[in-house]
Amino acid sequence: MKRQLCAIGTALLLSLGISAKAAGPDRLRVGLAYGSSALSAAQLQNTGGYALGTMGADGFTEAQRVSNPKLTLVPFGSGIAAKDTESGAVLYQTDAPILAIRPQGDLTWFQKYQYRGSFVCQLVGGKLTLINEIPLEEYIKGVIPYEMSASWHREALKAQAVCARSYAVGQGARHKKHGFDVCNTTHCQVYHGVGRGTANSDAAVDETRGQYLYEGEKKVVGYFFSSDGGATESAENVWGGSYAYLRGKNDPYEKTESVLNGIWSKTLTAAEIGQKLNASGRKIGPVKSLQVTRRTEMGNVNELTITDTSGKTVVLTKEPCRTVLGLNSIRYQINGQGSLAGSGQTEAPPAQGNGTIAVTGKLVSDGTFYTIQGKDTVSNIGSVAGKTALTASGKETLSGPSSAPRPANGQNNTADPVVSADQYTFSGRGWGHSVGMSQYGAKAMAEQGKTYKDILQFYYTGITVK
Repeated sequence: MKRQLCAIGTALLLSLGISAKAAGPDRLRVGLAYGSSALSAAQLQNTGGYALGTMGADGFTEAQRVSNPKLTLVPFGSGIAAKDTESGAVLYQTDAPILAIRPQGDLTWFQKYQYRGSFVCQLVGGKLTLINEIPLEEYIKGVIPYEMSASWHREALKAQAVCARSYAVGQGARHKKHGFDVCNTTHCQVYHGVGRGTANSDAAVDETRGQYLYEGEKKVVGYFFSSDGGATESAENVWGGSYAYLRGKNDPYEKTESVLNGIWSKTLTAAEIGQKLNASGRKIGPVKSLQVTRRTEMGNVNELTITDTSGKTVVLTKEPCRTVLGLNSIRYQINGQGSLAGSGQTEAPPAQGNGTIAVTGKLVSDGTFYTIQGKDTVSNIGSVAGKTALTASGKETLSGPSSAPRPANGQNNTADPVVSADQYTFSGRGWGHSVGMSQYGAKAMAEQGKTYKDILQFYYTGITVK
């Protein structure tokens, strides 16, 4: 039913000449209320009053201007009525299920937040969808202080600004069926207007204006999350697909022990786990045991097998290992079983062969390891025999003998012990999907003197910022 209503809403927009794609190369349409959050009435407040009209292919067309500061929008037959909030008098009404609003003052209150830009109100399924049309850079200023603390180091905020801009443009078709580009929740990026913005957070946006993440000449999406707990993860092990710039890697920067929700624990009874599985459409009887049957080479959970008392199994893979059970991350143990340590050989594994390690760059030995100064790659030029580990200066350690096999699928294929109990405690590290940039890792890197480009080039493999 929801899909049908969304399709009807999009059809109405198109019939009225309203584009469901982005408002323009420098503007964005952000859904503030839609779907399950759609409203029976939407209240706006702006001291300068409003211009009311339509929004077509050629932009806004004014039909009437009102000076009333408080406006209430309600369904009115097949259209929308704009009423004075104080008196209830109808100031303007439409026959069509759409109304465009251009506030005449700088800031407009909606619910408990203040926004810049214009608004479009749609009538879909008897309720109102409200959209904020905003210049792209102003939108980014409304994202940054809600995705990071505005007091964080400027370089971390600048990294977040580039990510947020790349995400918004790269995911601009995500809500096409709803008639806008991105929503204002964690489903996309958190956006609540100007409330938390500061000179520091605004400057981070201004200093990176127009900058995006690129893989070669292609813009890519800047995925990010709160904390990784020690290692990020390759996108194919979370969502599937293959993305060269979204590679898992050990994170030596993030100070997991001191970050919000960096270390967590959640206990579920066998019955609760069964309920969650059944609620997700995965039918199972009384739960008897759990086993992490595969981890990635980063040490994150990639496959979780649940067995019931009849011997039937349900296997969760990739992101459902976290989301189905409502866990904070894919980096966890069950009742203390299993190890979070991974091989971490994701960027530059030693050459396979006869016990030699092929390297490039100036070699410096401390008696135990060879360091390639200023390098973060290993190639087939020269050799260093008899060594079992190699460290690229400032980068993660590439460990193990050069002849040790490296999994081709990005997984270590080692199962944890089976755990059978009446209740299960999931003890983990990190918060979020683990793909792309760790926000707390960015904070730590900035505090250590790294620039926003250093941060982005660490968390995204092979990208440039331009």
